[in-house]
Amino acid sequence: MGIHPHPVLYIDDIPEGTPSRSDWTIIIPAAGTGSRLGYHQPKILYPLLGRPILDWLLDALQDVMHRVVLVLSPHARTQVEPQFFSRMGSQGRVVIQTEPRGMADAVLQAESEVRTPHCLVVWGDQATLSRRTIRRCALAHEQTGTPNLTLATIMKEQPYIHFQRDANGKIIRVQQAREGEIKERIGENDCGLFLFHAQTLFSTLHHCRDHGLARGSNTREFNLLQTLPLFEQKGGDVVTVRINDERETMGVNTPEEAKIVEEILKTMRSAGVPS
Repeated sequence: MGIHPHPVLYIDDIPEGTPSRSDWTIIIPAAGTGSRLGYHQPKILYPLLGRPILDWLLDALQDVMHRVVLVLSPHARTQVEPQFFSRMGSQGRVVIQTEPRGMADAVLQAESEVRTPHCLVVWGDQATLSRRTIRRCALAHEQTGTPNLTLATIMKEQPYIHFQRDANGKIIRVQQAREGEIKERIGENDCGLFLFHAQTLFSTLHHCRDHGLARGSNTREFNLLQTLPLFEQKGGDVVTVRINDERETMGVNTPEEAKIVEEILKTMRSAGVPS
C-alpha cells in the first residue's frame, strides 16, 4: 500500500492483514469517576448489556494486544485491578494518575511501561469501537514510511471535536466543544483512537508539559488533542483514517448516552459488524 505524508485513507480501502502485535503497547486513560453516570464505581466498570466498558474495549483491541497499560485514579485501583488482571494477566499494567490533570498527563504516566516502537491510545469510554477499525488503523500506521501519528476521524454534524487543517491537509488546530471553540455545524470528529510512534509521543508530551503548552482555554487541563498539530512538525508522517460509521464515535458520559451505546452494541452484534 502506497502511503504518503498527510493522506486521508478510507477505512474500506485499507487491505486486511495482521498487525505486528509485539510492536504495540495500548494505553487506556481510565481515571474517570463515573459521576455524571450516577455510578458508584469507576466509569470503566460501568455495565453495558451486563458487561463492563473495560471488557468491550479489550475485545475490540485484541489484534494489537501485546501489553495494555491502564491509567487509573488512586481510588479506582482496588475496584478495577481484580477485573483487569483476571482478563489480562501478565500482559496488563496499571499506573496511577494522582490528580486529574488531563488526558496528556494521564498518557505521560504510562511512559515507563512502554517498550514498543508504537503505542495506541484509546479513551476509556469508547465501547463502540470495532475490532476491524482498530486493526486497520494499526495496519495503516505500520505501513506508513515514518509514522508519527495515525488517527481515525469522521465528518459529522455538531462535532464534539473539530480538526482544522491547512491547504495541504496538515492539522493546524484541534477545537473542542467543551472549551467553547467550535463554530462549524459540520466538522471532523475523532473517535477516541490515536496511534503514535512511541518515542515521538513522549518527547512531544514532555516538551508541551515543560513549556506549558496544550492547555484547555477553559479547563486548563493538559490536553492530548491539543498536542496533535505538533506531530505535523516532526519530519514524519501523519495519517488520517476516515471511518464511515458514526456509531463508533460514541463515548459514555451520561445515562442517556449509555442507553444509546447499549442499543448500538445490540445492533452491531445482531448485524454481525465485521471483526
